[in-house]
Amino acid sequence: MDSPDIAIFLDSRQLGGIETHAFHLARGLKQFGYSPAILFYCRYNADHPLEPLLHHHQISFEYLDGKINSATLWCRQHQPLLLHTHGYKAGILGRLAGKLTNTPVISTFHNGDRGSGLIRCYHWFDELTSRLSTNIAVSPEIALRLPKPARLMNNFIETPRWSAATGQEIAFVGRLSHEKGPDLFLQLAKHLPDLPFTVYGSGDLQGALTASKTANVNFAGQVTSMEPHWQQVGLLCISSREEGLPLVALEAMAHGIPVLSFAIGALPKLIESGRNGWIISAGNIKQMSQQISHWQHLPEEEKEKLAQACIETIRKSYSYDAVIPELLALYRQVVNNAGYIWPERSIQEQAQEPLREQ
Repeated sequence: MDSPDIAIFLDSRQLGGIETHAFHLARGLKQFGYSPAILFYCRYNADHPLEPLLHHHQISFEYLDGKINSATLWCRQHQPLLLHTHGYKAGILGRLAGKLTNTPVISTFHNGDRGSGLIRCYHWFDELTSRLSTNIAVSPEIALRLPKPARLMNNFIETPRWSAATGQEIAFVGRLSHEKGPDLFLQLAKHLPDLPFTVYGSGDLQGALTASKTANVNFAGQVTSMEPHWQQVGLLCISSREEGLPLVALEAMAHGIPVLSFAIGALPKLIESGRNGWIISAGNIKQMSQQISHWQHLPEEEKEKLAQACIETIRKSYSYDAVIPELLALYRQVVNNAGYIWPERSIQEQAQEPLREQ
């Protein structure tokens, strides 16, 4: 691996929101002329499911062994300008390695759900050690949990070039776990037995959910990418009990699909009710089912207006062009404050060697 400008550090064993964010971050940085690399906390399986995408887009990646020695050795050998961590294990290890090697560290906090048991302990230590990094939060609720001020920053995706989706499915996309509320989504399907509901994803609750589903619910299972499926979707429902800013909402809206969500995390900032989707008071299944019926009966011209407003929202505030310059300004500030030189590059220029100096 050549020495990258920015090392995007994450702990991961499967594809999810954080992995998708890291992939988009690497692609966005490349488009703006910088040299990123994905650094995995450790190798859980023979090949990470993100690898084919990284190979296809020529994004460098490497696996560590989950220990502080390998992280510090990697930083000393490659001397990245900056380490950008995602997730609690990568955050904790990355900040310690940054401290030992004088590498500036930025950490993005994504998870609205702190979990329980050992995972909750990891999150507590992740938040505690966040004093050692410059921090980004994707929602105000997450920012308030951190012991030092964090920069609120939008998640972002690449905006697709094709036309808006015209499907009819009412979709749930995500992990089948309690905090994501797939059980609440199935309640919606029971209220509306004549409409088609589809669940994309897998998780611990899959067996119980499959046993309790109604005839109008289809379980599509875990999919590598939603790209082949968005054209079948007409409405995305987010029935989560806890959230940050889910990338699936951005992906749906980028395809012209309105989002109906509970008022959680940063979703009320993303969704303007009646214009590009709808926000419902948290946990209100009756109100959400009524809104689904309202959406179903909208005239086609109203649905087209919704689709265009969705696409415009993403392009204006949640695309590479909208967010990457803001992120690069933060990178520049952190690197320069650490006494190093941040290289200014044009969008066409590809990074060759890091310009880090003592």
